[in-house]
Amino acid sequence: MSENTQIAKLLYQIFELQKKMDKLYTKTGQIVHELHPLPFYEIEKNEQVKENLSRLKSLQSDIHRIEKEINLLREERTKAMFDELTRYMRRSGYTIEEFHVEQGSDAINKSSIELTLPQDSRIIAVIHNDKFNLHQGTLKLTEGDRVFILCHLNTIMDAAAIFSSSAQPA
Repeated sequence: MSENTQIAKLLYQIFELQKKMDKLYTKTGQIVHELHPLPFYEIEKNEQVKENLSRLKSLQSDIHRIEKEINLLREERTKAMFDELTRYMRRSGYTIEEFHVEQGSDAINKSSIELTLPQDSRIIAVIHNDKFNLHQGTLKLTEGDRVFILCHLNTIMDAAAIFSSSAQPA
């Protein structure tokens, strides 16, 4: 069975569990409404309310477990896709490299469209202020940003020089 089919089945299970939860919430709400003249601590002690709350917690736990399973399946699928993409890139002499924008770099306060990247290189993503950004070309780079570039293996050092400190040691 494909990962997509497994994920779809698991999502359907979550949907069914959520329907059960909705019914339980409605049922519990009706009970609480009927008991509303009582003090809250007495409503909490009601066996039906306690049982429904326990069942709700159990259903939430089941949903959480299924969500974890879905995430694992997606991670496995994503890893397999990236591994395949990496093989094709390597065959063609390309790689994805991560560079940090260093203090004193000429890249600081420049958008990626203002940078002169090596031929056949592309910025594909930037981690800026701890947020993932797909390359748009307008984001101004700041010190500490992490820049992910698709580039030819022969141009890695040229790309690295763009983001390193421009200060020359004395």
